[in-house]
Amino acid sequence: MQRGFSRVEMLVVTAIVGVIVALGTPMVKSGHIPVSRGERMAVGEMQSVVQAQARYRARFGKFAASLNQLGMAEKDGYLFAMVLTRAGYALVASPKIYLLDGRRTFYANQSGVVRESRGNRPASSESPEFE
Repeated sequence: MQRGFSRVEMLVVTAIVGVIVALGTPMVKSGHIPVSRGERMAVGEMQSVVQAQARYRARFGKFAASLNQLGMAEKDGYLFAMVLTRAGYALVASPKIYLLDGRRTFYANQSGVVRESRGNRPASSESPEFE
């Protein structure tokens, strides 16, 4: 009984790894990571929360303390958290399963600007704007 891999099997595995590296390297070097469908949905939901907060404040004179008060439902793939701050509110969206649901976390506040962060640091008011 033979043990190990044949030369052909090793060549096939090497070729597959080479193709994966060749396709992924330009994106890593440029810093551009394509936006996934889940990330687009999360940003859209954040923009909806910003608009809902503006309507709530116009009606009640203050920001809503929770997403439930705004009638917002949780979207698949991302977890949303909102807290009131001295200036208004802070909203954060994080992927439920990193890489599977998304690669970015998002942040928005009463300014309406959605910001993004890639990697293990959550997005904040100092993060770059989402484009």
